Amino acid sequence: MPSTESDAGTLASSLHRSILGFGLAVLGILGVGLARQLLTGEYLVGVAGVGIALGAGYWILSLFLEGLHER
Repeated sequence: MPSTESDAGTLASSLHRSILGFGLAVLGILGVGLARQLLTGEYLVGVAGVGIALGAGYWILSLFLEGLHER
């Protein structure tokens, strides 16, 4: 079955997901850095870091699955 979307539209969508995924990966790395503050006793910052890292990881996973479903 041929795709109803053009190649340019597919490329733009893929590029959008990759840029967003890269930004989320940087945010997730920063979240992991903040989560390390749990070891020093900074619990509020550490818990926020864990939330940021988990949220970014979930969003990256959903972008990956969206790309698979688009194929």
